[in-house]
Amino acid sequence: MKLFHPFFNGQTSCANLALLILLSLLVSGCTSKTQYVSPSKLTIEEASADNDPSKKIANLSYEQLIQKADYYKKNGNKQLATLHFEKALSKKPKSMAAAIGLSHMLLLEGKIEEAQQLLESALENENNNVAALTLMGNISRNRGDLDRSLEFLNEAYQHAPQNPEVLTELAITNDHMGQERLTYAEPLYKKVVSLKPRSSAAHNNLGFNYLLQGRHQDAAKTFTKALALDPGNKRAKNNLGAAYLLNNQTEEALKLFQDTVGQAAAYNNLGYILMTRGDWEKAEKAFKKALQLNPSFYVRAQENLEQLDHLHSSRQ
Repeated sequence: MKLFHPFFNGQTSCANLALLILLSLLVSGCTSKTQYVSPSKLTIEEASADNDPSKKIANLSYEQLIQKADYYKKNGNKQLATLHFEKALSKKPKSMAAAIGLSHMLLLEGKIEEAQQLLESALENENNNVAALTLMGNISRNRGDLDRSLEFLNEAYQHAPQNPEVLTELAITNDHMGQERLTYAEPLYKKVVSLKPRSSAAHNNLGFNYLLQGRHQDAAKTFTKALALDPGNKRAKNNLGAAYLLNNQTEEALKLFQDTVGQAAAYNNLGYILMTRGDWEKAEKAFKKALQLNPSFYVRAQENLEQLDHLHSSRQ
């Protein structure tokens, strides 16, 4: 089956609910969300000290390597973070901190299989490590193995039932498993909100679960709370726009989308949701408006128009 192209997160099948196009906007592991800054913001002293990092790190202790690796990871310098985690792991091959840190860097590079193999090896030495189990749950979900993801995350939950990251990852996997699992995820998200009431990401995740359940008004209220806590949360703003659309508040939705993805993409988003709801005429107008506003948006909106024609004619 050919795929539609909403702007939100790439692609999704037309057989899915419209709101599932937003699933990747859910904040995975919100408790570890990091605000990255440019590597250029490193101090002059630290930047100059790393002109030849392959020689510099040779004299560092394991503890220093982990400390510097964490620092570079926080500041978005993936190359130096990876280099220091690798060196730390070579000094202590059974180090869980180094294995988890390096796995995170591999995931950022898209090397999912390598990250999984590294963590599996690490778990052989420490099979109840919550951080490693949680990350394995995330990896398994990203590879499409939801049952295995659930196994890892349930085990992590047994060891740390109050850990917000474990609760969040477990809830996200339940969301991915289909409509019948949404009510399993809801209390998990609510627990995270109770543990982190000032977390915009936590409220966004709960709101998204409401959206998946079709509780559009509850979703809108929760996304609004997320934005009150962090007005710059674009995921919450996009999700609020989707909630407005699904609640037939079109003008409010367009205003939000225009602030985040631009006017052309906003109309493409509108057209996509209208299309999945069977409102062919309004969907066509929205896609054409997207093309009119931005010809460079042609491919995505034009493909949606073509699929709209195909879907419409097949149901007549």
